[in-house]
Amino acid sequence: MKHYSRRRVLQVAGLVALSNAAGQLLSVPSVFAAQLTPAAPSLAVFLRVSQQLTQQSQLNPTVAQALVQALNLTQKDFPAGLAQLDALLSSQPALLQQDKLVFPEQNAASEKLAKSILGGWYNGVVGKGNNALYVTYINTLANQAVKDKVVPPGFSYGPCGSWAQQP
Repeated sequence: MKHYSRRRVLQVAGLVALSNAAGQLLSVPSVFAAQLTPAAPSLAVFLRVSQQLTQQSQLNPTVAQALVQALNLTQKDFPAGLAQLDALLSSQPALLQQDKLVFPEQNAASEKLAKSILGGWYNGVVGKGNNALYVTYINTLANQAVKDKVVPPGFSYGPCGSWAQQP
């Protein structure tokens, strides 16, 4: 397994943030992309699993591409784990009908991956601690759910400091 330097990870995070802001994924040189995602799973499989987990039919493909890259960097054996999770969700759709996402003990690895995928979509961060990668902020599902009522921090619709005034 290759070791990625902090600088390389920051470069990737910067590229993803820039492409996310632009609304489309910027082209990455093929040599650099191959180093980052040696065995990246197909975007279609990732989107299918993500749609099942989030119960959202319309997911941003640019964010999905960024999440795949980040998960491939932070999750051990991500392609194999995603294939296993996809098979599990296809064979046992009732797992997603529970109030809380809990899989049988023999599928603990799939449950952990499912929660990482959900965390990426809802919080925009993949991984934990020093291995965490920031993928998106504005385009998280959490922010999309409240965008008609809540102004994201850092974005003011009024004069400077107007957010501090009582309604």
